[in-house]
Amino acid sequence: MAFLCLFGTVLTTQLRAQQDPHFTQYMFNKLFMNPGYAGMKHAICFTGLMREQWAGFDGAPRSGTFSGDMYLEDLHGGVGLNLMYDQLGFERNLAFRGNYSFHIEQVLGGTIGIGIEGGATTKTVGPTGSQSWVATTNWTTDPTVPPQMKSQKLDFGAGLWFERDDMWFGLSTTHLEGGNYDGGSAYVGNILHPMAYQVAHHYFITGGYNIPLRDWKISPSFIVKSDAVITSFELNCLATYNDKVWFGVTYRHKDAVCPMVGFNWVFGKDGTGGNGRESYDGRLGAGGGKNTTQMLRVGFAYDYTTSQLTHYNNGTFELFVNYCIPWEKRFGGHYDVRLFD
Repeated sequence: MAFLCLFGTVLTTQLRAQQDPHFTQYMFNKLFMNPGYAGMKHAICFTGLMREQWAGFDGAPRSGTFSGDMYLEDLHGGVGLNLMYDQLGFERNLAFRGNYSFHIEQVLGGTIGIGIEGGATTKTVGPTGSQSWVATTNWTTDPTVPPQMKSQKLDFGAGLWFERDDMWFGLSTTHLEGGNYDGGSAYVGNILHPMAYQVAHHYFITGGYNIPLRDWKISPSFIVKSDAVITSFELNCLATYNDKVWFGVTYRHKDAVCPMVGFNWVFGKDGTGGNGRESYDGRLGAGGGKNTTQMLRVGFAYDYTTSQLTHYNNGTFELFVNYCIPWEKRFGGHYDVRLFD
């Protein structure tokens, strides 16, 4: 199993800083990078992800997302909502985006989602005078340090998503409107500081495949991220045992090796718990009854830095939680509940 998970994780390009935050457990955070994914599980799903990057490094990135999505048959697709928080040094971003995905079903045995998203992002750049991690306060009276800029901007994106039981693939872009966050200009002492922040388009390509091996499922996946100047590439492989527990690794060339582990917990409406295969794969709705199976998934990832930054931080920690309540639709006499893909 270890060989299968490590195979194929040897080719990548160096990860570099980009404007959008990145997440090691991207395969569980699909709506964040692609609005075409909304409603794909035919379930009401909520996902939270928190990331503490380069722990112990002053001003290190801290990021988090919360999303929810559901399938609505009357809209022929899914709707969703993304909330995002990201902080790096003197920069802080707060964003919200609403999503809609139009589904085209029974295409190559799966479903295509054509997604759009829209919302706004508030960006704050500059010192506030309260950063306890800064070693000196001399900068607070230095006229060459620009004042704080705070600006809000509309934010739009689009994406295509394809999914079936054994694979998924997506193309998407964010910040379609481009442009600048314009905070005007201000004097500090006798120095004039123009305050603007250039926004770059971001592009994502991602995909994965599920390989069943008796009680195991091996799931290699990849993600490519680019702002048309810097491109990063990373590969992951997960091994899931009996649909209960999973472990895996992500590798970023010259940046980090990222082991991860998690579990799936399936339970029914009557409150009885359990994470056995019967409660998921038994297709409880097939005989005419209603499927009340719900699923909780929890995952943890640790990024071990392999670059020179390893001497200045204690690694990166990431926690992921997902909860889904089936939202069923009948296809050919059985219910399509795909919570584990």
